[in-house]
Amino acid sequence: MARRVFLHCGTAKSGTTYLQDLWWHHRGALRERGLLLPGTALRDHFHAAALVKGMDVILDELGPGERRVWQRLVDETRAWSGDALISHEHFSDSSAGAAAAALADLTSAADEVHLVVTVRDLGRVLPSAWQQRVKQGARQPYGKFLATVRRGRDDQKFWRYQDVPGILARWAVGLPPERVHLVVVPPAGAPRDELWLRTAAVLGVDVDGLDTEPRLPNDSLGIVEAELLRRVNAVVPRQRRSVALTRLTKGAFARDLLAGSAPRESFVLPAKHAGWVRERSEQMVATLREGAYDVVGDLDDLLPAGPRSGRTPDQTTDAELLAAATTVVARMIERYR
Repeated sequence: MARRVFLHCGTAKSGTTYLQDLWWHHRGALRERGLLLPGTALRDHFHAAALVKGMDVILDELGPGERRVWQRLVDETRAWSGDALISHEHFSDSSAGAAAAALADLTSAADEVHLVVTVRDLGRVLPSAWQQRVKQGARQPYGKFLATVRRGRDDQKFWRYQDVPGILARWAVGLPPERVHLVVVPPAGAPRDELWLRTAAVLGVDVDGLDTEPRLPNDSLGIVEAELLRRVNAVVPRQRRSVALTRLTKGAFARDLLAGSAPRESFVLPAKHAGWVRERSEQMVATLREGAYDVVGDLDDLLPAGPRSGRTPDQTTDAELLAAATTVVARMIERYR
């Protein structure tokens, strides 16, 4: 029986890739220091999240053995005497019933169940979320995406992954508030390893001497590159979209061919959207303050900064897109010749 099991359920675009990269890279050292990551690789936690939430597009690809991965993680946790960590942002999108069943499984495997939610301010999440969707085949322009999120209901996909009070309403049921840990992503300009250190403090694990240089490449795109990919998505027939194509687009294409094909220009949140984003953020912070949860960091850092000057993907020119496309084609020729 484990002493404690921590379920890290996101949120999406809150440094989860960075944390998971480091956790799995240092898996052996963390185990020696008392923290187990059950399973053999991050994909086990991804498949476990897909099983818990009922993610059919992934479940249809799993073999009989892979369909038992959640139970294997629970069994490994039960056989461990220290602390254990299971992490994937797809857990956040589980229904209340699925969350309750998962928590019951974890309760059978550890003396204490803890929930960890990393949270980032909406002003930075929104551009990242749009870019991620474009990598997954989305065709919606940036401006329309923001307008859709603004008027969206709480069951909209974006909010299912980002409405922290809603996530806690499903996942924190029955847990003492001191076992619900909200880790605030530090503001821009903070030391790179601050989020790593904050989560380590929650997990109670010594990370002294473990390097914090990420192994996974940062394949984020600038506004020209992201808009170019969106326009490519618009001409790919919907019936041709598949999990395999999405993996190719998010992986080798975005990382090796598209990234760096245009001068780097960061995303900005348009000024006309700043008001409602700020209002929604203030409502979320007020609700979280009332919850008496264990907060690591400052909830005020979830209030977005004021509008920054700059362009949006909708404002890129055809000439810029053509120049980037030319670079991508040249790279493809060189890569596959």
